[in-house]
Amino acid sequence: MVIIVRYITRKFLFNFLITLFAILLLSFLIDTIESSRTISNSTVSTGVILSFLYNKFKVVAISTFPLVVYLSLIILLFELHIKNEYLAYLTSHFRPYALIVILVPLILILSIVYFYLNDRVFPSASRAVDRLLVFEFKRFTASWTYFYRDRNWFLGSNSTIYHYEGIDEKGMEMSNFEIYTCGRDGPEEILLMDSLKYTREKMYIAKNLRRYRFKGEQIEYESYPEYKIKLEDEYEVFRQRRGRPSQMSFEELAGLIKLRERIGLDTGRYRYELYSKIINPVSLVLLCILFMVLFVERLYLQESRNILYYGASLLLIFVLIVALSQKISESSINAPLFAALLPLTFPVMYLLYLFISPLIRSEFV
Repeated sequence: MVIIVRYITRKFLFNFLITLFAILLLSFLIDTIESSRTISNSTVSTGVILSFLYNKFKVVAISTFPLVVYLSLIILLFELHIKNEYLAYLTSHFRPYALIVILVPLILILSIVYFYLNDRVFPSASRAVDRLLVFEFKRFTASWTYFYRDRNWFLGSNSTIYHYEGIDEKGMEMSNFEIYTCGRDGPEEILLMDSLKYTREKMYIAKNLRRYRFKGEQIEYESYPEYKIKLEDEYEVFRQRRGRPSQMSFEELAGLIKLRERIGLDTGRYRYELYSKIINPVSLVLLCILFMVLFVERLYLQESRNILYYGASLLLIFVLIVALSQKISESSINAPLFAALLPLTFPVMYLLYLFISPLIRSEFV
């Protein structure tokens, strides 16, 4: 039994590393072709280019991490099936569910790693890529996917978060501008203004400015019809730099939500991103368990040979549900928890259906 456990563990980890390397290599080649014109037309140093490629490498690796885990599982089960190794294990008193018992701890560990990387490494790497594109390569059209309609974000220094809804580039004026400052001990200050117009070096004129300062449980409120304000960032930063909530860490999102709640502002889209950071690793674990149970149910009990078909079908359905979840989070429906939990419904309901089956229940219970 110990030999089988070691063999399956090594096989799965080997497939994981090979799949990750293949996806990164493919992404690197595609991105190199796309970025070749940007790099060739710029006069940046080799260090900047290497920094850009290194951070882009981290972004792609973390973004594709769940897919790599799932594909590694498909490859492993397909190899066990095509080489008749799984059936050989069964003939040596290897219980059908033992395969799941072996692989679930590995998938749990990888899901925890994914949560850490997605929360701690991805936001900084993603922001670094965007910053280098804009300020070093002078490329002002971002290449990220447009999951969010509201993408006008900038994360400044000293835990400052800027946000605006629209921008008049000719008039150098931004509408519904917001500034959030979070300290180590919690929220410190919120500035809300109807518009913010750039005048000269880091100087702006704010219209209808509302200032909220937090001192413990007390909130100090001030308002000004017009107010001159100096920021640490130039207007070009806000005109060219675009971000999204997924570029924030769990701590940054929690601080932003707490700030907005203190003065009664909507937090729906930020809560969705916050919930998703926790739910996505759980979804990965459940989807892998579902495929393993389906593998046992179809191969062992029904002698089906369409293993790749089932794996691809599950992945396609899950991706469509995730896309629906994101669309709900963007819509006027203020249900962030429901939208974030939606991807869990498919693997949970399918697993319940499978375990209701008398054949499966007799093997797993």
